[in-house]
Amino acid sequence: MIVRKALEEDTLQLQRLLSKAGVIEQVYDEEPTEFIVAENENAELVATAGLAGIGKKDVILRSLVIDSEKVGAVFLLEFLETATAFAEKRGYKSLYLLTSGQQAFLEQVGFSLLQSDEVPKRVRESNHYKQNVKRSPKVMHTRLAVNK
Repeated sequence: MIVRKALEEDTLQLQRLLSKAGVIEQVYDEEPTEFIVAENENAELVATAGLAGIGKKDVILRSLVIDSEKVGAVFLLEFLETATAFAEKRGYKSLYLLTSGQQAFLEQVGFSLLQSDEVPKRVRESNHYKQNVKRSPKVMHTRLAVNK
C-alpha cells in the first residue's frame, strides 16, 4: 500500500471513491484542500482524506473515506494516523472534523467532542462546515504535536 499526496490525474478515481461512500462534494472546490490517497498494488485508490486549512494553524479533516471492500477496519486507524501526521508536517496545530457517528472511535484516537458553543468561528465560517453541519452535526477536535 502506498500513501501519497493526490495528483490532479487522481480526480476521477477520487470522485468515484467519494461517490461510492455517499460523500457528495467536489474534490477540488473553492476551499483549498490537499488530499492524500492510499493506492493498492493494482494502482486503485482505496482511501482518501482531505485537509482544508482554515487559518495558518488550524485544519479541517474532510472526506475521510476508505473502500471497506478492499481494506479492513485496522487500515482506517492507520490511515487516520497518516492524515494526522500529514497535517502535523504542514505545521498545523489543531485538527477538526465533522461527524454524525464514530464518536467513541475518534475519542479513542485522541479527538474530543466540542459543544456547539465551543466550535471556533473560523470552523463555523468554513465552506465545509456550512455544507455539512446538518448531515454531520458533531465537531471533534485534536491538538497536533508540531515539530518545529
